[in-house]
Amino acid sequence: MTPTRTLICATALGAALGIARAQATDPPASRPGDDALTCDQIYAEATAQSQRDQAEREKRNEERRRESHAMEAVITAAALTGGMGGTGPAAQKAAEAHVTSTLADAAAPPARNPRMDHLKQLWTQKHCVMKK
Repeated sequence: MTPTRTLICATALGAALGIARAQATDPPASRPGDDALTCDQIYAEATAQSQRDQAEREKRNEERRRESHAMEAVITAAALTGGMGGTGPAAQKAAEAHVTSTLADAAAPPARNPRMDHLKQLWTQKHCVMKK
């Protein structure tokens, strides 16, 4: 196997293991007292859950931006030195690894949120509607 293919396989395996680990630590979808929730309470909890999910996405995106800026610095340094001292091949390998990781993250389906799914189900079961 080529080094790039090995890297892609390792990245995909790491992502799969990370998703399995994240699902194992997620809170249960249903909680005691869910059946007694009013439509307003369901809406408030779903809104809070959505905001937490958004904050997690923003955190991941910020990490990706920092990684991209660091990669730009590595490539710029290699270009400025003309690849002397092995910086060219090292920068190329680092860039390939970064691109592979970024593509694997982008290709991965968004993580399901069982709690949000359950809240949507409750919303529908109780025939809740948005107030104008």
